[in-house]
Amino acid sequence: MPEFTIHLPETLVPLLNRKAMEKNESPESYLASFVAVSLEDEQEADPAQQQLEDILEERDKGPFITITDMNAYREEIRAKVMKRVQQLRHA
Repeated sequence: MPEFTIHLPETLVPLLNRKAMEKNESPESYLASFVAVSLEDEQEADPAQQQLEDILEERDKGPFITITDMNAYREEIRAKVMKRVQQLRHA
């Protein structure tokens, strides 16, 4: 099993010891289980959240547009939003 060295500020050591005692674990095993649970939770993320992240990653690749008229661009966005709101209302 891989081993890691963690340097904690002295101010966190009492908190870590308290948390470990609550779980009847050593500070080291408490940290290992805490990290494991955190990573597992991250993998089991909400599917909608994962879908949003995938969409944003894809959009971040481009292509990008040059906005020459900000007012016209805002109006175009507002029109698209209102169209989508109307679709959702009638669905």
